[in-house]
Amino acid sequence: MSDHGAAAAHIPDELRRAAEFHTHLGPFLVVGLRMGRVVTRELGSKPFTIRIRANTGRLPPHSCAVDGLQVSTPCTVGNGGLSVTDTRDMSIEATTADAGLAVQLRESVWRRIETECTEENQESFACGIWEMPEEDLLIVRRLPGADPRR
Repeated sequence: MSDHGAAAAHIPDELRRAAEFHTHLGPFLVVGLRMGRVVTRELGSKPFTIRIRANTGRLPPHSCAVDGLQVSTPCTVGNGGLSVTDTRDMSIEATTADAGLAVQLRESVWRRIETECTEENQESFACGIWEMPEEDLLIVRRLPGADPRR
């Protein structure tokens, strides 16, 4: 358990805050954070101007990405900016009135999470995902702007 404490000391503040909100630090939470960072970088962070549809399914561990999105964007389930589908392909569509993005977790990373991440290594695994270059983690495509709830 002492390794756990040492690893926790090296967790970046942004991840620590997200883990406090979510109750733990895991890889899908970080995937949602990273997706949300792409959204805010490309579409801005003004409340009520972005709509996100999360295709994560509604059950953990995959739905943990939803909390990452809520922490890293102005969109939440409660304010109506974020909707969650039963589709579980670890992708999101984010749109404004005039721009849109599709962001998907790379299959190779998803496979690694599913096969290599354990209860014992989930924090260090999550930190590794946080440090990955975006192009190795996510596929980002531009979409025309439209409300993704349609």
